[in-house]
Amino acid sequence: MMARSLNPNSAGHAAPPTGRPADPPRRSVLAGLAAVVIGGLVSLLPLGAGALLFLDPILKRKANPGGAGAKEEGRPFRRVATVEALPADGTPVQVPVIADLTDAWNREPNQPIGAVYLRKLADGKVECFNAICPHLGCYVGFSGERKVFQCPCHTSSFELDGQRILPSPSPRDMDSLAIDAEKLKEGEIWVQFVNYYSGHAEREAKP
Repeated sequence: MMARSLNPNSAGHAAPPTGRPADPPRRSVLAGLAAVVIGGLVSLLPLGAGALLFLDPILKRKANPGGAGAKEEGRPFRRVATVEALPADGTPVQVPVIADLTDAWNREPNQPIGAVYLRKLADGKVECFNAICPHLGCYVGFSGERKVFQCPCHTSSFELDGQRILPSPSPRDMDSLAIDAEKLKEGEIWVQFVNYYSGHAEREAKP
């Protein structure tokens, strides 16, 4: 009978491990991390661009809250009527003001944004008043019998030239609006339409 060999390196016996597994190179680890970071950033770019595109109208409005018309003098003139359409006797005529409405994402063309009263004077000039009462914002009517503007809500009354008839709940006269003098010479009435806050003695334009 043969004696069993005590040599650990003899056939049939695996040699015990002599060291730790080799660590991955440090450069490879850093390259992998960089690839992950860059991949994440690249995947976020389309999302960020889409968010900026979505928020662009809102950001522009915040940068310029009132748009081109934030200041009264910056409002555009809008065509509302022709001089020929006004009565020669100076009777006021109420006409709507039409404009394109635009919010953050939508545009609605040719929408009424208010109304004005137009009156042709004896010298050919034209007066324009916002049709909203400066008291609490009701629309003012015109009494052909009394030849005065009258508010149906709280009895404010105004002369033909827009001056309030005292005593009056209205804190100020009717709000007059500018007319383009050059267009008026051509027979067209272009009005710089502005809405003002009601309830104040001083005029303050709304955005």
